Amino acid sequence: MSELKRLNRDFFNRHTVDVAKELLGKYIVRKTKRGKIIGKIIEVEAYLGPNDKACHSYNYRKTERTEPMYMKPGTLYIYFIYGMYYCLNVATEPEGMPCAVLIRQLYPVDGIELMKKNRNVKIGKNYRNLTDGPAKLCVALNITKKEFNGKDSCAPESKLFFTYGENVNPNDIILGKRIGIDYAQEDKDKPLRFTLKLH
Repeated sequence: MSELKRLNRDFFNRHTVDVAKELLGKYIVRKTKRGKIIGKIIEVEAYLGPNDKACHSYNYRKTERTEPMYMKPGTLYIYFIYGMYYCLNVATEPEGMPCAVLIRQLYPVDGIELMKKNRNVKIGKNYRNLTDGPAKLCVALNITKKEFNGKDSCAPESKLFFTYGENVNPNDIILGKRIGIDYAQEDKDKPLRFTLKLH
């Protein structure tokens, strides 16, 4: 696969919903010593910062955990769930406005054997379920909080970054409610999950 053009800061320095929708079809690239792992983004969720009760930074809550959300757009925000899994997010909007997009699901593009080894699973031809959840994709791409939390995906030296990928027809984007946020009162029903229909 030829060298892919990295998404720059301007891409992420926009309204979170626009960034979320436009991340669909883009690629995540993970450089490792064993080779490159690439996945196409097919599902994301938008988290709208201080005015979103589902967001970790609701009401401008600022803790050591949420600090990456306040950093430059394009900063990686990785947090731990259930005491065992990581979730990958990327900060959006201007620095100091703590919004982010959660990457929920990828479609494997390259480095599939590495993904299988990282997941420690035997999967046949239908390998989509290697990365069909936020925790699964972090394991498959070996994304950890220690290595990547607070790092700048737009920096040339970054080993985890976003690139241009495939053009997406807006009619192929399915809107839905975000998952696992029942605590968010009225915000739990907002259609801020975007899924790419695969043909």
